[in-house]
Amino acid sequence: MEGLNHRRNTEKEETTQTQSVAPNTGEEGMSSASTQSTKTSDIHNESINKQMEAKAHETAQNADLKTEARSLFDNATKSIGRLAGNDESLNLNLKDMFSEVFKPHTKNEADEIFIAGTAKTTPAICDISEEWGKPWLFSRVFIAFTVTFIGLWVMAAIFNNTNAIPGLIFIGALTVPLSGLFFFYESNAFKNISIFEVIIMFFIGGVFSLLSTMVLYRFVVFSDQFERFGSLTFFDAFLVGLVEETGKALIIVYFVNKLKTNKILNGLLIGAAIGAGFAVFESAGYILNFALGENVPLLDIVFTRAWTAIGGHLVWSAIVGAAIVIAKEQHGFEFKDIFDKRFLIFFLSAVGLHGIWDTSLTVLGSDTLKIFILIVIVWILVFILMGAGLKQVNLLQKEFKEQQKKVDE
Repeated sequence: MEGLNHRRNTEKEETTQTQSVAPNTGEEGMSSASTQSTKTSDIHNESINKQMEAKAHETAQNADLKTEARSLFDNATKSIGRLAGNDESLNLNLKDMFSEVFKPHTKNEADEIFIAGTAKTTPAICDISEEWGKPWLFSRVFIAFTVTFIGLWVMAAIFNNTNAIPGLIFIGALTVPLSGLFFFYESNAFKNISIFEVIIMFFIGGVFSLLSTMVLYRFVVFSDQFERFGSLTFFDAFLVGLVEETGKALIIVYFVNKLKTNKILNGLLIGAAIGAGFAVFESAGYILNFALGENVPLLDIVFTRAWTAIGGHLVWSAIVGAAIVIAKEQHGFEFKDIFDKRFLIFFLSAVGLHGIWDTSLTVLGSDTLKIFILIVIVWILVFILMGAGLKQVNLLQKEFKEQQKKVDE
């Protein structure tokens, strides 16, 4: 019995001990789980903090890069603008500049633009605005020619009327250059060149710039590669740029001297008129030759020549026109002005852009991307020169006021 009682007492003690241990083990497990959860939470929070710090660092880096890029752009445009007489960096709001394009306009508003440049409609220097213009008529010209092109295409493609093909070629070549020319016409703040003079420069200047270029080509020699296979080397491409920009420059000089202008905005317009005419006649020839000789679809050539025209002869010649006016100052452009640093920089910029355009060089394997980049660059140069032209308005107004004071005294 004592053994039995002893065994029972022993079992009770063991049970009691087991029961007393069990709760302690549960508390330790809960404590361990809580600690583990806290550690996991801390690690998670630390990871989030690191991600936030990384994002903040990346944002700061992007902001720094943006600031540096803006600073570089400002310094570059200021340096270029200084050559044209403007010490300010390019600060242009394109959205504001083209804000009038999408607004309705009356016929009277269009008429006011078309009648500019006559003896009765040219504003006095004190009435000219030095603010950036807001051209819009050029977009209506573009729409009008586009509708005309579509009508001719319907005649040729749907009704098989081959008589529409010459018109299709000419209007296809004409649409973008002439629309671009109207942009420069509207942007001429002085409003001192009439639409009649612009048309004369466009047609006669365009044809004679082609003739002068053909004459100059007789004095240059291209590589054997071009003579044998018709493909341009880098040297050939830049030689083409030099010859064609020189050919157009000769005609631009004639009209600049004829109009006796010393205004940069006038130079841009005159150059654009010659370049637009050159582009139209050249493109019409290319479209015809490629469509017939190279067996390339007509519309493909038309569209390619059309969209690339916005960064071609139109704007290269506009830059040359401005360069001629900047170098000549108050007198007529003379041979010695060719060696003016300002003229050489802008003229050679046009030649260089033209040369790169004609090379087989690509950007990331894409010729289209190269053309797009060149278009952006050339228009930045154009806008820099426009800014200098508007700055010139302010200077001429100050000179006029000073002269008036002297007269009054």
